[in-house]
Amino acid sequence: MTGEENVVIVGAGPTGLLLAGDLAAAGIACTVLERRADVPNLTRAFAVHARTLETLHQRGVAEELLETGRRVRSVRLPGGARLDLSGLPGRFPFVLVTPQYETEHVLERRAVDAGARILRGAEAVALRQDADGVEVRYREDGRERAIRAAYVVGADGVHSMVREAVGLAFPGQSAVRSVMLADVRLADPPKEVLTVGASGDAFAFVAPFGDGWYRVIGWNRSHQVPDSEPVDVEELRGVLRRVLGTDHGMGEARWTSRFHSDERQVPRYRVGRVFLAGDAAHVHSPVGGQGMNTGLQDAANLGWKLVAQMHGDAPSWLLDSYHEERHPIGRAVVLGSGALLRGVLLEGRAPRWGRNLLLEAATRTPPIARRMAGLVSGLDIAYPAPRGAHRLTGKRAPDVRLGGGARLHETLRDGLFVLVVAANDPAVTYLATRHWADRVHCVPAGGATRTTALVRPDGYIAWATDETAPERRAPEIREALERWCGPAAEHGHGHGHGRPRTHGRGGQNRRLSRP
Repeated sequence: MTGEENVVIVGAGPTGLLLAGDLAAAGIACTVLERRADVPNLTRAFAVHARTLETLHQRGVAEELLETGRRVRSVRLPGGARLDLSGLPGRFPFVLVTPQYETEHVLERRAVDAGARILRGAEAVALRQDADGVEVRYREDGRERAIRAAYVVGADGVHSMVREAVGLAFPGQSAVRSVMLADVRLADPPKEVLTVGASGDAFAFVAPFGDGWYRVIGWNRSHQVPDSEPVDVEELRGVLRRVLGTDHGMGEARWTSRFHSDERQVPRYRVGRVFLAGDAAHVHSPVGGQGMNTGLQDAANLGWKLVAQMHGDAPSWLLDSYHEERHPIGRAVVLGSGALLRGVLLEGRAPRWGRNLLLEAATRTPPIARRMAGLVSGLDIAYPAPRGAHRLTGKRAPDVRLGGGARLHETLRDGLFVLVVAANDPAVTYLATRHWADRVHCVPAGGATRTTALVRPDGYIAWATDETAPERRAPEIREALERWCGPAAEHGHGHGHGRPRTHGRGGQNRRLSRP
C-alpha cells in the first residue's frame, strides 16, 4: 500500500505539529507519522517563552494556550536572584508555565483543522531518497507500508530514525545522569509557580500541571545509577528537603522515571530532500527551558521555506538557509544551557557564593538583565545579515501597528510576506500589489518612520531601507522582492503559477500535486 504526499513529517511532538499546521494551511499535502498510538498525557516541557508565544499568536492560537497555564513574570535563579521578565517588549512579558501536552493539543487541533493527516501507531522504520523524492516505510497495525514525498522532515526526537537513515552523526556528551522524575500530589504546594533550587550535591525542580498534580525533578550527586533503576520516592523527598528545605508534603507518585541529559547536535540540518528539526537535530540540558521552544522555532523557520519551494517561489538558496540560520542557534542553546547547568551544579561553598554574587549583580544591572531576559525569552535571537545590510535585517519584527489599525503579527497569519512601506508611495504599492500580490501584503506603516521593511512569514526582517527618494527606493524594493519572494508575475495580480492558497483555521485544504 503506497501513498504520495508533498511533505512527510516523522514525529507528532510540538515541532512536527507546528510544521504540519503551517504546511497544511498553505495548501501543502502533509502527512505526520507518529509511532505512539495514543496521545500522551505525560510531559517533558513546561515553559513556553515569549518568542514562542508570539509565534503562536501569529497563527491565531496563543490565546487558547494561555488559558491552560500560569504566567510567570520573574524567575528565581540559584542563590535567590530573580530575573525580571515583565519588561520584555511585546504582548507576552512573561513565561507561560503549562505542560507540554497542552501545547501539543492546541497545535494538533490547528493542523488537523487545516487539513494535515496524522497517522498514530505508524512507526517509521526506513527511508530512501533519490533525485525526485523520498520514500518512507512505516509499520502500522502489524503491516509495513510506504509513502513517498517530495520532502521529509525528521522531528522524531533524540533517537531519530530519520537522522540514522541519512547517516548523520550525533556527536556530544552526557551533561547530567540519573535525574529522577515523579508526578505527585503536594499537601503543601510552593507559593512560586516554578520552584528551583540547588546545592553543591543536588538540585530540585517543582512545576504544576494545573490539575492538582506536580512534576518533581531531583538529582543526587552521591547516587548515580542507570536510567533503568527504579526511582526511590523517599530519596526524592530527601533531595527536596535538602535543597528546598521542605518536601512540600509530597505524596505517593502516579508515575516515576529516570533519565540522563545529553548535549548533542547534528553537523547538518539538511541532507538532500531530508531535514531534521527539534530534538532530532539538537538536545541539551533542560536548564532554561529551551528545548521545546527551540524546536518550535526550527519548525517556524523551515515551514514557510518548504511552502515557497512547493509553490515554485523559492530562490535556489532558500532551503539551504534553514541549516545556515538554525544550526548556529541550536549550537548557542546547547552551549548556553550547558553553562547554566554547570553553574547550578557548582561544588564548594566559595564557587557557589561567587556564582550567587555574580547573578545578583547581573540581574540588578538593567542592560545586562535586559539582555539575559531577551536571550532566555528568544526575543533577542536574530539571523545573520549580509555585510552592509540595514541594521534591522535578520532581527525579529516587533508587533507594530500598521496603517488602518491592523497589527503586524496578525497580518502575518496567512503565511505571506509583509512589506511595510514608510510613506504613501503609489509606485511602490503598485509594484508589490501588481506583481507579488499572492505572496506579499503591501501595507503602510502606522506611524512616522523612514524605514521600509520586508518581513518574512516567520516574523523576521528579510530586508529594510531608510531610503526615502521614490526613484531610488522602488528599484531597491523590487530587487528585495525578487530575491526573497521569487520572480514577478507578469500578468494580472496573481502569480504566474496560479498557486492555491488556503488560510486560517477550519479552511478547506486544497492539496498541491508533487512537482
